[in-house]
Amino acid sequence: MSLRRRANDRPVDLFELYWADLSRLAEGGVRALTALYQLFFHVGTLAADIVDQAALSVGDRAAWRLLQRMHAWLAWLMKGPAAIVHLSMLLLVPFGAAALISPDQQQRVLAAAATVVAIVLTALAALAWLRSTSTPARWTKLVVLLAGALACVVVVVVALRAETDEPVMHFGTSALAVAVLGFWLIERYARIAHGVRVLGHGLVAATVIGLGVDGYLQLEHVTTQFEWMLVAVFNVGEVLLALMLLVWVAYVLVQATALTLGLWLGRSAERAVRQSLATSRLAMVSSAAFFVVLSLVLWSVIGYVTGRQLKEFLYLPLIFGAGYRSGEIYVDARIQTLGGFFTPMVLAFTVLALMTLLVLVPSLREEIKPTINVDARGRRREAILWSERLGAWLGAGLAALKRTFTTVVPPGAYVAANPGPAARWIAEWQDYLQGQTLVAAGKWLAGGALTVAALGARFRQTFGRLRVALDAVLDIDNYFADPPNRQPPRARIYSRFASLLVYLRDRGYARIVIVAHSQGTVISADLLRYLHVQQRLLEIAGGLPIALVTVGSPLRDLYAELFPLLYRWMGSREAGFAAARPSASEIGAVEWVNACRSGDYVGRFVWTLPRDAFRIALVGADGRVEAERAGDRTEFCLGAGAHTHYFSNDAVALAVEIDRLIEREPAARLDPASRRQDSVRRGETR
Repeated sequence: MSLRRRANDRPVDLFELYWADLSRLAEGGVRALTALYQLFFHVGTLAADIVDQAALSVGDRAAWRLLQRMHAWLAWLMKGPAAIVHLSMLLLVPFGAAALISPDQQQRVLAAAATVVAIVLTALAALAWLRSTSTPARWTKLVVLLAGALACVVVVVVALRAETDEPVMHFGTSALAVAVLGFWLIERYARIAHGVRVLGHGLVAATVIGLGVDGYLQLEHVTTQFEWMLVAVFNVGEVLLALMLLVWVAYVLVQATALTLGLWLGRSAERAVRQSLATSRLAMVSSAAFFVVLSLVLWSVIGYVTGRQLKEFLYLPLIFGAGYRSGEIYVDARIQTLGGFFTPMVLAFTVLALMTLLVLVPSLREEIKPTINVDARGRRREAILWSERLGAWLGAGLAALKRTFTTVVPPGAYVAANPGPAARWIAEWQDYLQGQTLVAAGKWLAGGALTVAALGARFRQTFGRLRVALDAVLDIDNYFADPPNRQPPRARIYSRFASLLVYLRDRGYARIVIVAHSQGTVISADLLRYLHVQQRLLEIAGGLPIALVTVGSPLRDLYAELFPLLYRWMGSREAGFAAARPSASEIGAVEWVNACRSGDYVGRFVWTLPRDAFRIALVGADGRVEAERAGDRTEFCLGAGAHTHYFSNDAVALAVEIDRLIEREPAARLDPASRRQDSVRRGETR
């Protein structure tokens, strides 16, 4: 977009660097659900990576190597066995749904499904023949796909014959469909998780084979196909549930050991290492807790939807329970039993979620209905007091949450390792704190979070603004992700950013002003600093002076706080604004301006201590913004608000600062020799 300044008609070109497609939550409820599960599995891997970084900082020691292995095991147990066993249990749902098809309709449904698959396979064969470049590959794909289409045609012919053994064919076709679906899901999952392909395909195959074997054994003891298929589903489901509980037992035992070892190693470590270990503990425990709660929500929904269909189905349990009971009662009993088993975890989840919601309510209100801080007469009187109160409330609340999480997480994990006594103590302490009630509370909270996540992409003006916190967590997860395809989002985003800088260099612009918001501030600062330290900024940007404007930046409050070893270069601000780090020159910029809003829960000040002020910045009579300034750093508060609306009509101070950086007389371009010496010096002292 090309614009011109009103003051002097100077041309200004605007470029947008879009990167959210590589990081943010996709639209739709199903995609939101799968992204949330993916997040929980990745958080465990992030915990292991943090421990690896801490171990590197203290040197090669046996105890630290053991801690690394334990966190690696925990990450693998969560993204491997736990995830795949749960997926195998979910695959039983469509197989059971196939049992609901009326016997009168099975022939036609099977023939119609086989016809559709045959058409799809034929189309894919044509595309493969046209698009493949290798002759052997073209013929291989063509033969395989056409063979599949021909097999589907045979199925259509056989299914429509009156003498066909319809129940057996329906059972076998449903099992085959589940196998194909499981194969596809495992292949998709293997793209984002290391080391799960073999285990996934093996467990899916075992599930399908189990259905077939159990169906063969039960064939003489059932009277209807509905009963036949559902007995197979429930029997195999019990085995998978027992396997899931074994995985959970292994997880909590390793988790308790890792927590004990981490607390012991952290006693003599430096502050940054202790902070990193605390972050790893939080990630490790929250990964398991959210996985449990979200799974309870999902299975509760499945149980509710299928309950009416299972009322007349009588089932004799193999492992859990005894005596015939209806399928509806059995499923509900399993959910309630697991809910009671995880009562302490669900209680902690509920309490912490409510505390977090209480802290964030004023900020969430600002997301939906933002305060107007400045009008034509200056600061609005009510906005002055509200900005200071909102900032103080959020600061005190976040500090209290941090202390609570630090205090609650370690003992909470130990309780999860032996939940029986704790659950009984809680139930005796107060009758209404029982598994069913707590599970219901946890399910409502998790279900509400899922609703916001799913609808946020559709209704951006309402739910979308409430989903900002979840997007921030996903940003962090994807920023540090290392997928099996060796195309990490971070590298792909950097590639786009560097390409834009090269383009601007070749167009002959006088200067570059980067305006970044939220995660974009982290991306911009990290990339500029990397290029500066590696002495490549001159090559990429051609010596153009670069100014950086950041708003809603999580650099200090999230990244430097949670990952102090990775962001040691951020330095400290405890000595006050004048002595705070980092400077703009440390990341290769000529000036760095940061603005915030007092209720921004993602990030506020970079150099100013939050307790100092949340005064609304105004533009003085001389055209300068009232701000803290020191050297090449500027910082100010725009008043009350949350993480969005940084570019609303009352953000006059921010507009003036951006315009000042655009109009600034070009600073003398750094001499390449002196710039190289400064880069080397920064690289040696970082």
